[in-house]
Amino acid sequence: MTQEKMAHLGPRFWLVARDGDYPVEMFTMGCRGAESLPVFSHEEEAEMFLDLGGAGDGWRTRESSAGEIVSLLFGLCSRVSSVALDPSPLMTPEMLDLVRVDRGRFVDLITAPGEKKPLPRSRWVLTSGLKNRGVA
Repeated sequence: MTQEKMAHLGPRFWLVARDGDYPVEMFTMGCRGAESLPVFSHEEEAEMFLDLGGAGDGWRTRESSAGEIVSLLFGLCSRVSSVALDPSPLMTPEMLDLVRVDRGRFVDLITAPGEKKPLPRSRWVLTSGLKNRGVA
C-alpha cells in the first residue's frame, strides 16, 4: 500500500483481542474498580504487552481504525470508563493512572486529531495566600 493510501486511512491503533464464541472479544484491564481499554500506538507495543503476560493465553494483537475504536467504546466496550494508552502489565495502578484518558476525551481526540481542544478547566480558583487567610 502506498504512503498516500495509508495516510488517507487515518491513524491506526492496535488492540488486544480474542476470537471465541462471539465474533471478537476485546481485552480490558481493571484499575481501581474501573475498566479500561488498552490501546496501542504501534503493533510492537501491543505484542510486548502480550509477551510480558498482560493478557494471558489466547489473546492476539488486532489492528484497528479510529472509527472502529469509537464504535467499540459505544458498543461492545461501553462499560469501560477510560482508555489506557500504551500500557505495560508491569505498571502499578498509580502508574496506569498516568496513561489513562477518559473515554469521552479519547473519542474527542481521535475523531478530530488536528483540531485543538481545550483541556477541562479546573474547579479550583487560584487566589493569593493572603486572601485565603482573610488578610487581603
